[in-house]
Amino acid sequence: MGSHILEVLREKGYSIRATARTALKAEQLQQSVHEVVVCNPTQQETLTPELVHGVDYIISALGKSLSLADTSKTCFHEVDYQGNLNILKLAQQHGHIQKFVYVAAFSGEKHPSVAYFKAHEDFARDLQHSGIPNAIIKPPALFSAVLELVPMARKGQLASVGPGDHITNPIHEHEVAEACVHALTSPDTVVELGGPVTYSRMDLIRMVGKKVGHYRKIPQVPYWVANTFLPMIKLVSKSLFEKAAFLVAVTKTDCVAPVKGQRRLEEYLAEHV
Repeated sequence: MGSHILEVLREKGYSIRATARTALKAEQLQQSVHEVVVCNPTQQETLTPELVHGVDYIISALGKSLSLADTSKTCFHEVDYQGNLNILKLAQQHGHIQKFVYVAAFSGEKHPSVAYFKAHEDFARDLQHSGIPNAIIKPPALFSAVLELVPMARKGQLASVGPGDHITNPIHEHEVAEACVHALTSPDTVVELGGPVTYSRMDLIRMVGKKVGHYRKIPQVPYWVANTFLPMIKLVSKSLFEKAAFLVAVTKTDCVAPVKGQRRLEEYLAEHV
């Protein structure tokens, strides 16, 4: 998401100051931005007033990865909420920010008990009451999330939690990035945006399976089985538990945002798989 935001900002001619958590990541960003500050927003002591000096706008896509391949131990509250809150406090105390744009999650308010959604909603609420003009960008799911199914498909490990009949309309990251940059200078305060095609969860699994040549029947994991294992996962890893709880929750409800995007997932998969 961040790389797409940088790309759109460059196209629009903005002067960009980016953050990076390590010197290596900062070096990788050097060619893409005008300035890089090495800091970890989840560690307030690494944030200095210079980060926001001379800054007109902030766009934050800061968030913990939902990928099961991500082995970090942090939880969603630490990254998605506290990390963004630390940036917001710095902006309040030392900046003169014209607009703070935050990438949240569509329908997060419907899942207050799911850590992923709660972290997004809690920060969005604090941002809206901060006194800084702001915009909340809320996509239902990004195309890149579907790529998480590809390794499992290649190993013949695809499965659906529940029947997979609930629907969603994922959107291309670049179109979300365009909405973020547009929101900097528009009066928008909440932007909900999804892709042009609605798929069931099972449709998405079958699409990826077909793309890698897996045509076998997709097994279904009953909800009672998933719910039985969730407490056990929590004992082993809170981070993994929060991701698993999110994945189970989103299969139980429709999540269809207003259609704003035009790019199609089929073309994205053809390009990336």
